[in-house]
Amino acid sequence: MRTMSIHSVFRCKLWLVMAICLACLNAYAQGGKGKNKKRNQPKQVKSATTKAEENQRFMCEIFEISPQFPGGDKALMEFLKKEVRQPDEAKDVKGRVVIGVIVETSGELTHFKVARSVHPALDKEALRVVRKMPKWIPGSIYGKLVAVKYNLVIAFKGEEKGETEPERRDK
Repeated sequence: MRTMSIHSVFRCKLWLVMAICLACLNAYAQGGKGKNKKRNQPKQVKSATTKAEENQRFMCEIFEISPQFPGGDKALMEFLKKEVRQPDEAKDVKGRVVIGVIVETSGELTHFKVARSVHPALDKEALRVVRKMPKWIPGSIYGKLVAVKYNLVIAFKGEEKGETEPERRDK
């Protein structure tokens, strides 16, 4: 009969322990059969708008289908080009104002917030334009419509005082 050395037995036990650890980690990463299957599920947030909306709703930052302006990005750019006006008190100020909104499951935009400010007059104009937008196509996750946090960037060019834009020389 052949006897096994202590080192061989130790190696076998080590491989067995490593295999069990890997199997446990894999099961945990995939959700397993435990109670914690909410790992990749959207957070539930209580609505703070009215008592009629006391039911919990889903608020997502990760989603399968993102919310969309009706007609797509091209229509959004046309809408912004048509609606955005440079305020008189900030004629020479240029920059980008970022407005954070929530696109609700109904497509309405709510909870307007200036995420990045350039000038108070530009912030006010950007908020006016975003509040004027029509209903959006809402985002979804796992086939269910969800409220999604969304940032809109509104660019202001300012007025150049008698300056002309230099010609580009692309060759």
